[in-house]
This record gives sequence, C-alpha cells and structure tokens, in this order.
Amino acid sequence: MREKLDRRVVAMSEKISELGFDLEEDMKELVEMREDIAELILTTKLKKIEYFVEKEGNGVGFYLGDLQVTFFVEYGEDEEGPYYEATAEILEG
Repeated sequence: MREKLDRRVVAMSEKISELGFDLEEDMKELVEMREDIAELILTTKLKKIEYFVEKEGNGVGFYLGDLQVTFFVEYGEDEEGPYYEATAEILEG
C-alpha cells in the first residue's frame, strides 16, 4: 500500500509542478503527518482531484474529498543561496 501512496503523491506533485511549484518533498511530509490525507489520496481517483493556484500567486493547492489543501510558499535567499518555505493549510468543509 505504501508503494501505491508514493506513486500517487508523485503523480500529484507532477500536477502541482505543472502549475509552477516543486513541492514533492512537502507532499511527502504532509502524508506522513496526516494519515487521513494519506487515506484520501489512496481512495480518491486522481482524475477527481482539482488543483488550483492561489490568487496572489504565492500558493498552490488541491481539493481532496471535503478538504482543501493549500501550500503557501515564501521565497528567500541566505548565504547558502535561494530557498523556499512551504506552509500547508488544510480547510475542511
């Protein structure tokens, strides 16, 4: 079952990448922390998942069952170079 979840997370990450965001590692962290989201990813047909970009352009997300998952992304630069920090917001209903 873990392999199926990993494949689905990669497929979803590819869709998010098409919208201009590389969040595969963040998606993996999300399903590790939230079993309910992992279960929904396993049981929802990938074609039924809707993706969106936040109006301000600083986030991307998807609708999964009754959940709206949005990753807000902040970019910065330090002595090691450019970086980003993604924060997931999960809304129910």
